[in-house]
Amino acid sequence: MFRIGVRRLVLALWLSSAALGAVVDTARAADPANKPEFRDHAVQLAAHYVEATVAQAQAAAAAETLDRQKERLSAGGGSDNVIDMLRGLSPEERRTLEGMLERSASMVVTALERDVEAAARRRKQLTDDWRELRTGLYHQQLELYEVLASQKIAGQLASLLSVDNRWFWLFGLISIASLAAITLHERRHELRRWLHGGRARALGLSKFLAGTLAALILMTLITFILGDRVYLWLLQAGMGDETSPHQRFVAENADLDKSLAQATSDRDAAQANYRAAFEKWKNLHPSEGQQAALVEHDDQQRRLTVRLAEEQSAANTVAEHTGRDLKDLESAQAKLADSKKLRDAYVRQKQWIRGGLGGVLLGLAATGGVVFKRGVRIRKQTTRETCPLCLGHGTFEPVGDVNHQGLEMARCKNVISEHPYEECDFTFSAMYRQNVKLCFPTLGIPQAGKTHWLAMVYRELNRGNYPNVIQFERIRSTSSDDFDVVVDEILNKKLGPMATQVGRIPHPLIFNFLDHDPFGVSNVLVNIFDYSGEVIRSQTIEDRQRQRALDGDGFFFFLDPTEPSETQSQALAGFREDLRRIKGVRAGKQVHVPIALCVSKLDLMVNESYADPHGGGAIEKLYRDLGELGWEPNVATIEARSKLMGQLRDTVWPGWQIERQIDDLFGGRFLFFPLSPVGLDGLGERDLTRRTIAPVGLLEPLLWLLHMNGYPVLA
Repeated sequence: MFRIGVRRLVLALWLSSAALGAVVDTARAADPANKPEFRDHAVQLAAHYVEATVAQAQAAAAAETLDRQKERLSAGGGSDNVIDMLRGLSPEERRTLEGMLERSASMVVTALERDVEAAARRRKQLTDDWRELRTGLYHQQLELYEVLASQKIAGQLASLLSVDNRWFWLFGLISIASLAAITLHERRHELRRWLHGGRARALGLSKFLAGTLAALILMTLITFILGDRVYLWLLQAGMGDETSPHQRFVAENADLDKSLAQATSDRDAAQANYRAAFEKWKNLHPSEGQQAALVEHDDQQRRLTVRLAEEQSAANTVAEHTGRDLKDLESAQAKLADSKKLRDAYVRQKQWIRGGLGGVLLGLAATGGVVFKRGVRIRKQTTRETCPLCLGHGTFEPVGDVNHQGLEMARCKNVISEHPYEECDFTFSAMYRQNVKLCFPTLGIPQAGKTHWLAMVYRELNRGNYPNVIQFERIRSTSSDDFDVVVDEILNKKLGPMATQVGRIPHPLIFNFLDHDPFGVSNVLVNIFDYSGEVIRSQTIEDRQRQRALDGDGFFFFLDPTEPSETQSQALAGFREDLRRIKGVRAGKQVHVPIALCVSKLDLMVNESYADPHGGGAIEKLYRDLGELGWEPNVATIEARSKLMGQLRDTVWPGWQIERQIDDLFGGRFLFFPLSPVGLDGLGERDLTRRTIAPVGLLEPLLWLLHMNGYPVLA
């Protein structure tokens, strides 16, 4: 119930994201007053131009005024004549005149301060008005340029990468990402199956979705990170050699910055020269008492005079630029009015483009949801209606509770053959029909140990000898009753299993597994078909039993270390050739199913000619290394055991390149599994009455095939 709720939440998220992205951005495009957000940069450029122009005018005026003050000081101007005159008066007259001069100087300073404040207010008001005017001029010029550029193909495409589309692309990314996430979650087993192996490829079914997602990620990153740089570049590309207003704005600001830097440098130099001249003059006319105050007032008057000159010059400059910009604005507005039809067409064009994309996005998300839901329903229906034995579809019929009181059973009534007449007759509990069914056939030459291995696997699972990371449940079937007999003969009567009959497709031995998938636990029925060795050795592809044996989700291919390589290599080559035909895989391509190369009869290798009769050879080393690795069923140990067995391949089967023969078809989806259904006690003894049954390596091939099919059951 929780997983269903999450799935519905994600579905709602992607549909609402698509709808919101389409509606919001279409509404924004429909509003002619809505200016593209890239014009915020134009606001910054206009403000920078205005402030830099004002600063340049102030610096130039300050430099000019300071130069005049410096020349006056150098020529003996200033308060020196007054100070010299004061020295010739009596103390009483000097004090009276100093007081009068100080009051007069204070009044002059106060008046200058008022004039400076008034000039600064006027300059600020003019500057604010000009900044607003110039911003409007920039917007008008950019809009006129957009209208003209919209007539070009590049301009039409450029509007898609405008910053004002960034939420459009973000909502689209969210919707497609949600669709991709829920699709990949639903198909996670297929994805893992494709990705497992030495030369894995991407899941072909998701290529379109992955490509769409990548495109939306790119669009979103472009609009959020790069802003309107790509948009403006495309506009410029569409207009050929014509310089865009934005480029012109940037160039004007760059030139202005250079002029400002020079003016600032000139002002600083003039300031330094003035201070040097003032200090020199001050040292030539030392003053005491109130005379020092007169000198200080004189300095204040000079500084205020400079500030007043700065403010007045800046105000005049701003007024001059305002007049020019006002004329330019009127011209731009007139041109826009003349191109009203083009402007309206441009707005409608943007609306249609964005609305169309929004509709496509919404349609893609909605269609994706419908296709996804339909696909899930079809897969579930196919799983429910497909017989794991004959692969017939829609051939199940209820048969009540045959031999299973209280349980409804389902039987496949598919007709396998008309001459002679033969029905599938596969019967199992109807409660398992909706479960995913994996089919794993056992293949190999006759007497390779397939049935013996499967019987002991059946016994070990029934006894609970499986890892804690999985859950297992026995399912009664026709084959389970047969294998109960086989297990009894092996354990109690110490008889090896009889050869498997070839007459018909064998009924599978069914196991019910529950994996430990962190993204959602899955229940899967594993159907293991115990095929006779004659199927792989002598039957042709036209035989229905061989066709069914090659149509599996994974394979157990048994290699007998007590038999030479010739017969086994021929059987493997025939298997490869017919598997390509059954799966429809061309030469050079791969099947995305795993194959477990089960090296059975591990305990009997000591009797073979490649084993050192005196001990200490490669076989004894293999036993020792396997013992050191242990028999824990985990991926690392399984791969290490496979590597040990692979290193011994030339010793057991000289000249047989098994890995090369397998790898080009299965693409790395294979491992060697050394195992023994009897155990490693009493090495070399074939008489079961003299052996203690303690199997090793039995479950690893089965668990590995499950793991490679996307059902995590191995640590």
